[in-house]
Amino acid sequence: MKPALLAAPALLGLLALTAAHAVAPERWVPGWASPPIGYEPDTRDGKGLGRPFRDETVRQEIRVGAAGGSVRVRFTNELAGVPLRIGAASILRLDAEGKSMPGSLRSLSFGQARSVSVPARAPMLSDPIAYPVQAGERIAVSIHYPDETAAPAHAQMVDVAAGDATSMLDLPAPRHVRASGVVSALEVGGASATRVLVTFGDSITEGAGASPGKAMSWPDQLGRMLAGNAGGRCWAIANAGISGNRLLSSGRGPNALSRLDRDALSVPGATHIVVLEGINDIGKVKDPAHNWQPTAAQLIAAYEQILARAKGRGLKVIFGTLLPYEGAAYADPDGEQRRETVNRWIRANARRFDGVIDFDLAMQEPGKPMVMRLPEQIGDHLHPNDAGYTRMAKTALPVILAQGC
Repeated sequence: MKPALLAAPALLGLLALTAAHAVAPERWVPGWASPPIGYEPDTRDGKGLGRPFRDETVRQEIRVGAAGGSVRVRFTNELAGVPLRIGAASILRLDAEGKSMPGSLRSLSFGQARSVSVPARAPMLSDPIAYPVQAGERIAVSIHYPDETAAPAHAQMVDVAAGDATSMLDLPAPRHVRASGVVSALEVGGASATRVLVTFGDSITEGAGASPGKAMSWPDQLGRMLAGNAGGRCWAIANAGISGNRLLSSGRGPNALSRLDRDALSVPGATHIVVLEGINDIGKVKDPAHNWQPTAAQLIAAYEQILARAKGRGLKVIFGTLLPYEGAAYADPDGEQRRETVNRWIRANARRFDGVIDFDLAMQEPGKPMVMRLPEQIGDHLHPNDAGYTRMAKTALPVILAQGC
């Protein structure tokens, strides 16, 4: 056998090893998340844009939850049946007052191209850029839509300006309106976090009723508490709450069982999930199109599905008990019985899970266990206020710390 042929296998092995090191992926963790729920043109409160974007730049603000040395942005077109064209996109920093910081603007690219067509039913990641971020920092992503676009995405307050203003530090004559924000995640590379917690739920997890723009949801507050604890600095949190979400029927956003893979199990680096969902299935919905009332047994079967699927992907699963809701607009005695049955099941099966957070017990009004603490809710008997979310975060903290680092 010729020497060259003898050397060939060793050379091929060396080349394969070198290539593997060259393409070894950087580890990414969520720095911020906002699952898509669908286009919402509602203008009843005067804040909604109420129409598609037309050759406009949309600037969406993000509050970073994990520090790192590089970032990439996830854009969603997962709920659309047609492609989404992004003409250009950029990222910049905001100061404490929300003003653009000079020298911080960077263009984003997609496979080194300035523009991209995001296929129907798909997300799109921008190319990674070296862009150090700190937890708590405010970031803005600007997207130019050259075509008429009504992207199905999470409605939020954004700034809208005419034309392509993605290269401008300050948008010209912007309108501050509620409209679709197609940025569904900011992913951070080079982070010190080794554990990733996905908080999966409805408006109580998203943070409805909290002070706008102050990151006061219970996952946001929990993230800050973990960062301030020597035993909790290994954690990053992705908030996968959607207001109005249900376990078994779709309404405002896909139902929990259908979105579990997209919004929780596929989160980069996910190691743990907290499930707090079901109160919207229990509540007596007045809309005839969504008037199906699942039994407690059907809700428990849905939890079993989430447990099995998350465990199958190697995640540790923590359940939260459903909060008191007597006095809420859709509360009734039958619903209360279902809520109590579900909570008994969660507590009774604690050994099967990796943790239980007893939000129900923590949020009960003293002497009135079916009522949410009156000083710590917004008045609708369903959603906590900032103080209520603080109590929820403090209740979750020891359970998460017990998971270790």
